[in-house]
Amino acid sequence: MSVREATPEDFDAILEIGARFHEFSPWRDRPFSADATRAMLDRMTQSDDAVLLWNGSGILGGVVAPIYFGGGTVAQELFWFADANGRELLDAFEGWALGKGAAGVLMISLAIDERTDARMDRLYTRRGYGLRERNYYKELI
Repeated sequence: MSVREATPEDFDAILEIGARFHEFSPWRDRPFSADATRAMLDRMTQSDDAVLLWNGSGILGGVVAPIYFGGGTVAQELFWFADANGRELLDAFEGWALGKGAAGVLMISLAIDERTDARMDRLYTRRGYGLRERNYYKELI
């Protein structure tokens, strides 16, 4: 299957993949909510500034937003999980971002383990990405 924008008919399969990803992600300490995830997917499919890219075995969701210091927009990956052919999702996301006039693309790498961190770092570096920020998380509730 080639990459296309996801539709509500894809949500059950996307939720299945998302639940499996959640099991090994750093967010596994929070319960996975299929209802909340479905509502988020629905909102994204209705927004001109968001995209859900689906290839039948993976999903990449992102948004385009103003660069916080001014001067254009940037595309930001919100989540990306794929069983196979994940690079084609990234290719499509970069193309979508370019079509939206984004000046660049921000990608996330979850802190899962050192091996995964190194693998994602190599992937991004080979594709021309450079480190700009690190995200830190603090539990408030």
